[in-house]
Amino acid sequence: MRFFVAAIGAVLFLFVNSSAAKWQITQLDNGLKVMILENHQVPQVNISTTVKVGAKNESSFFDGATHLLEHLILFRGTEAMTGDELAAAMKKRGAYFNGYTSSDWTDFVITLPKENADFAFKIHADMLFRSNFPAAEMDKERQAVIEEINISEDDPFSTAYRSSVEKLYGSRHPYSKNVLGTKANVGSVPRDSIYAYYKRYYAPNNMTTVVVGDIDAAKALELVKKYFGGIPKGSVALDNYGPPPSRTKVDTIEIKKDIGQAYLLMMSIGPKADSPDQYALDLLATVLGDGESSRLWKKVKDELGLVYSVSFSFNTSKYEGSISASATLDPAKMPEVEKAINLVLANAKKGGFTEEELRKAKNKIKTNHYTSLERGLDLADKYAQYDSFIGYEFIDNYPANIEKVTLAELNAAARKYINTDSYVKTMVVPK
Repeated sequence: MRFFVAAIGAVLFLFVNSSAAKWQITQLDNGLKVMILENHQVPQVNISTTVKVGAKNESSFFDGATHLLEHLILFRGTEAMTGDELAAAMKKRGAYFNGYTSSDWTDFVITLPKENADFAFKIHADMLFRSNFPAAEMDKERQAVIEEINISEDDPFSTAYRSSVEKLYGSRHPYSKNVLGTKANVGSVPRDSIYAYYKRYYAPNNMTTVVVGDIDAAKALELVKKYFGGIPKGSVALDNYGPPPSRTKVDTIEIKKDIGQAYLLMMSIGPKADSPDQYALDLLATVLGDGESSRLWKKVKDELGLVYSVSFSFNTSKYEGSISASATLDPAKMPEVEKAINLVLANAKKGGFTEEELRKAKNKIKTNHYTSLERGLDLADKYAQYDSFIGYEFIDNYPANIEKVTLAELNAAARKYINTDSYVKTMVVPK
């Protein structure tokens, strides 16, 4: 992809030659990256800002701080208004606003009718840079997050996932951390420490803001500069990274819960987001375990009748992603199911795939990709998130990179990444 660069005044403009969209991409003096796409089909403005800070940036003292901070920014007010006043102002203007926290990033979104665009930019900036959460308000939000942790701990699959990644990634890798944090940390981390963390890292040079909607690009940039341009740079967010441990055997975890069916999760390490192997792995996961026409579903569920459901997935992340086979089943069939899944995987690793399977997977992935970009808010959100850890070009180039994968490359990925003798096996079974 070619970039045409021109410096105009105090702002750097990058005009992108992209077949996917006519983006105006700008970097302000304070380091904020701004991406603007005019879309006049719906009279709405969508804004998504992703902060390059997630659980990967937390020390043990701050476990869960990023997720708690997301809640505080969303619900506990700014220097200009309380949380209740902020919510009322949003409702008055028909705004939807939300936030999400991952291991790699934290994301904040707002969407509303285009006539309220000025309000959207102003309140978005106030929430990102001028949140003011008094201790009493913070204590209320602590309880909300603790309840969220309780709900996650009650969910069998969430329990299996958390136990699996802790074992898979080991204590040095950031993905072993629970994004929600621990109840002890969430309940005790000092307000002043959270506020200092917020002021240190929630800075424009650690952010990408994406604007999509029925607004003139020049006007959108003017509003961004008006409300975001005066915010100073902050500290560069550093990741607490250590490589995952090597594994030479199957590590087994069994968790007993008050449930009626069992859950099985078999997880191993995959490549980082910047690996060219990720496209072949997306295709591999689609053929093996995405839906009722996949190999695992047809063999383990339809033919053998061993499970209620079965799937296979690859999770793209900044650092090492995860490769997982999962199933819901009768607990009495656990050994049979693990054996059957491994047999399907071993056959794929040894015998490879067909051109017909590859073509079908490519079509399915591209359709899902294009569908995910239909709504303005989803488009803004996806570009902001991916730009924070791999670059927005990933999205523009994704369909072409999927299409480029050959059958030989798909089969090579199966031989390289399918693992039937050294993985983390987590079973959640009835008490």
